[in-house]
Amino acid sequence: MGIRDSILDTVGGTPLVRLSRLTADLPGEILLKLELNNPGGSHKMRIALNMIRAAEREGLLKPGSGQTILEPTGGNTGMGIAIAAAVLGYRVVLVIPDNYSESKRRLLASFGVDVRLSDSTRGNNSHGELATEIQFEHPEYVMLNQAANPANPEIHRLTTVREIIADLDGTRVDAYVAGIGTGGHLTGIGEVLREHQGGLRILGVQPEGCDMFADVFVPHRIQGLSIGMIPPVLNTEIIDEMVTVSEADAIDGMRRLMECEGIGAGPSTGANIAACRRLLATSDEPLTLLTVAYDRVNDYLELL
Repeated sequence: MGIRDSILDTVGGTPLVRLSRLTADLPGEILLKLELNNPGGSHKMRIALNMIRAAEREGLLKPGSGQTILEPTGGNTGMGIAIAAAVLGYRVVLVIPDNYSESKRRLLASFGVDVRLSDSTRGNNSHGELATEIQFEHPEYVMLNQAANPANPEIHRLTTVREIIADLDGTRVDAYVAGIGTGGHLTGIGEVLREHQGGLRILGVQPEGCDMFADVFVPHRIQGLSIGMIPPVLNTEIIDEMVTVSEADAIDGMRRLMECEGIGAGPSTGANIAACRRLLATSDEPLTLLTVAYDRVNDYLELL
């Protein structure tokens, strides 16, 4: 591919892998999009860069200006912002729940990020609430607001799903299974893939005890899922069904993925794997399921 001008030129182009060993005991197959291969180790690198580029096009940010970007994040979007900001010349303030990965907080700080911790006992959107308070105190900060930013699902429509369709090369997918945080990738991938493959079912994954459509959210350890609100960028109309996964099943999914396929991913990916295995086990016919590996296992070793 030649010499790249910066790490930002390496975003995207992640592989699609068939998990044949993980499904050897089940009918059907799981296809996994390895978004953890992105710089920063997650699918959020795509949206972080696209949101910054969109803000630049709108005149809200100017490269090299030293302006401050503010964002509430569980860590992965923040990592993407930190990487992009290092290259493009911005300061970064990130608000993270105090019950999220300590190693991820330390890593973000190493990129020069000003990390602020929210009180997780105030609810799953405590970091969003604190970020809003900081925005009022510093109106000059630019908040990207991933949960409401149209640049979030847009990048998945423009790149992620196009890569998937190209790699499928005509292979029929019966269902797309996706966890819901901001809902950007479920929306962007789901909308385009359904247009390309009529009849595709789209299933959202949520932690046990949560019910997004009933506005019920409880504390959980499957980081990145069920953020305490229905995100504005989420297209709820395309969701056919919600699948509930326990923390234990999500961790089991992490272990199975590592032991069977050699892929180390976090608990939200483990939840997707657990949901897919359950769907295959209860189906009357073999299915081909598509899902996403969001981030790397490194920040979640205490769960294993």
